[in-house]
Amino acid sequence: MKKLDYGSLVAAGIAFVIGSAGGYAINELERDDRIKELEQEIAQIKKVQRQPTFEVPNDSEASAAIAKSGRRIHISECKPRQTVPGVTCTGIITTTNGSFAGTTQPGTLSFAKIDSTWVQIQ
Repeated sequence: MKKLDYGSLVAAGIAFVIGSAGGYAINELERDDRIKELEQEIAQIKKVQRQPTFEVPNDSEASAAIAKSGRRIHISECKPRQTVPGVTCTGIITTTNGSFAGTTQPGTLSFAKIDSTWVQIQ
């Protein structure tokens, strides 16, 4: 009968533990690098989301677009239109001509930029 060599068995056990620990350490380093990379990607996505992806008129551009109708607007918010180009803006509309001149009311108007000029659209 052969005698069992405990020295080889212990050495194999130690090698297994060291190999497992080394593999775990390498995996953790790779994981930390991947986490940092994903955090950077998330920060970039949040930065892009904060930037408006559509152009909006300012108060004077929007007021110039509706001046022929005897009104002006102070815009509070604009959102892109879903089905057609342009934006829909909400704000306070003031009548500038006629018997109702000076009258203000909340309203919603749509605008589009055509040839570098904002125009009101329906």
